[in-house]
Amino acid sequence: MTTTIRPINRDEWQRLAPTFMDYNYRQLWDFGVACAQRVGAHSEHTAIYEGDDLIGLADVRIKKIPIFRTGIAYINSGPLVRRNDQFDAERLQKVLSALVERYVDGKKLVLRIQPFPSSNMLLDRQEQIFLEIGFTKPNQLHHNRTIVLDISPPLEVTRKQFDQKWRNQLNNAEKRNLIIKTGTDDSLFSVFCRLYEELIDRKMFDVDLDANFYYQVQRLLSGDERFLVSIVYENELPTAGHVSTFLGDTCVWVLGATSDSGLKNKASYLAQWSVIQKAKEKGCRFYDLCGIDPEKNPGGYHFKKGTGGTDVTIPVFEICPNLWSRSIVHFGERVYRLYRKARKSECMRVS
Repeated sequence: MTTTIRPINRDEWQRLAPTFMDYNYRQLWDFGVACAQRVGAHSEHTAIYEGDDLIGLADVRIKKIPIFRTGIAYINSGPLVRRNDQFDAERLQKVLSALVERYVDGKKLVLRIQPFPSSNMLLDRQEQIFLEIGFTKPNQLHHNRTIVLDISPPLEVTRKQFDQKWRNQLNNAEKRNLIIKTGTDDSLFSVFCRLYEELIDRKMFDVDLDANFYYQVQRLLSGDERFLVSIVYENELPTAGHVSTFLGDTCVWVLGATSDSGLKNKASYLAQWSVIQKAKEKGCRFYDLCGIDPEKNPGGYHFKKGTGGTDVTIPVFEICPNLWSRSIVHFGERVYRLYRKARKSECMRVS
């Protein structure tokens, strides 16, 4: 049966994407468009069919390199292929082959894909298919690590899986006079943004997509697409905040922030437990704690690892039309990174 791929509009995307179990916020229409605009790219939302059967979706971020007839087509946490709890290797193979035919063979672009986080076993099976098609895993690309927690067991079982120290901190937080407010409204997100700015100032680290970026995306979203914001208050003062999404079968931690007082009252532990409970209510099977860096952020790593989740590495796969295109794209990315670094240094001197 013939496999075809075609662009679809926003209404079609929002109708079809929720039917996939691996749907996630990085494949939200408005998130993809906003990310693409930041780097002068554009999003092409595509649907892959086998005959009349929809077998995949992908938000493909396309960045052309001026003068040269090449560029990059990037898929973040996709393509969407899973329609139920079972992994379908044949479906993934067909979707990837269609994407290669369109963007690599047809448009002469470098196709780069970072799949949606899942168990190590599933990632190994995915990797085998990518490599069989002709993708590689370039060492110079950043392969993300995260913690994925299986929350399909009853809540009491999940809680027992936490490290003893983690449970103790949660118990201490529950004994304090802390109140959690949750919602998707802009006013609550504004409170989180202020907490996040305090965190950035305290830790003095740089982020690619800050809280304000997600706040602007939030204003474009509707219904179940919207980020859930959780704020922990003590004596009416916000001490910790959490931003998460509940799409497909996975809850994803998007952003977190804790104030100085929140470090003392252990509010972040209470926020995490609250989100896990909410994820269970919504029928999620997994909780992705969204990124770890043991070297640059050891504190964050130990906090997330304390939940008892699995440490997984999400590789980046790449396939190129030819060696020339690969060299041009990689060189262009190095130049762009140096440019951004220089701009940041200049801004710091000015400020």
